[in-house]
Amino acid sequence: MNALRGLAALAAILICSLGGEAAQAAVTCSVSVTSITKGYDPNDAGNTVATGSYTVSCTRLASDPNTFNWSLGANNGQHNSGAQNRVRLGTRYYSYELYRLTPYLNGNRWQDAASTRFAGTINFGTQLMASQSGAFDLVLPGPQTVRPAGTYTDIVTVTVRNAGTGAMLSQSTFNVSIITIASCTLASPPGNISLAYTSFQAAPAAASTTFGVNCTTGVPYTMSLDATSGTLVGLSYSLALSQSAATGSGASQTYSINGSIAGGQAGTCGTASCAASDIRTLTITY
Repeated sequence: MNALRGLAALAAILICSLGGEAAQAAVTCSVSVTSITKGYDPNDAGNTVATGSYTVSCTRLASDPNTFNWSLGANNGQHNSGAQNRVRLGTRYYSYELYRLTPYLNGNRWQDAASTRFAGTINFGTQLMASQSGAFDLVLPGPQTVRPAGTYTDIVTVTVRNAGTGAMLSQSTFNVSIITIASCTLASPPGNISLAYTSFQAAPAAASTTFGVNCTTGVPYTMSLDATSGTLVGLSYSLALSQSAATGSGASQTYSINGSIAGGQAGTCGTASCAASDIRTLTITY
């Protein structure tokens, strides 16, 4: 009789143990995240922001509690440099970050540490399946060094966990595509050209100003003035660009506009000194 009681007690212990393990594994969750495609001009001084969304979907048994606490982390992407997210085209990169919250501070990034994950509670009510959604921001800081135009990509892995135990429930990925187009900006505009001249002076008067152009790497471009000569107070002047065509390097390239008045001109100034000005237009074509 004592032996039978011992077997019955052992069986009861085993049944309770198995029942406990089944209850802990009853809730299952999956996650889906929208892929992000965004145009980007690396010359822009401010942030370029794209907003994405995620959905955590969970299933429970009827015997499970009707609430479940989850967390959702994101890694730093396939092309990361340490903790820095990057999109890649060939061997070229642009940096970006994922954020759970604004403002866009380091502590508000979306990563996969306990303090940088999304967290939430799914309320099933009387249902066996329920989901919860939210939004995140992808931020491309500006300006960045201009790379060749094209589509830069990355793949980010997200992991949904049991927030109470930290156990991984499932993983998924989403794509990041950043599209850059050929672009040119006037990195530094030209200043004024001041030409001082005395009637009938023998030597020409000369002066110049510089300007900077920043174009996407590999993009050919041309520079031109709306006019290369004119007349002010009876004095004929001329203008010339130091270079009229170039190829973008992704960094500012410096050029000059050179002005001159040939010697031996009388002019039409009838007083001790005279001043006059013209406005010229510089055009960058790419």
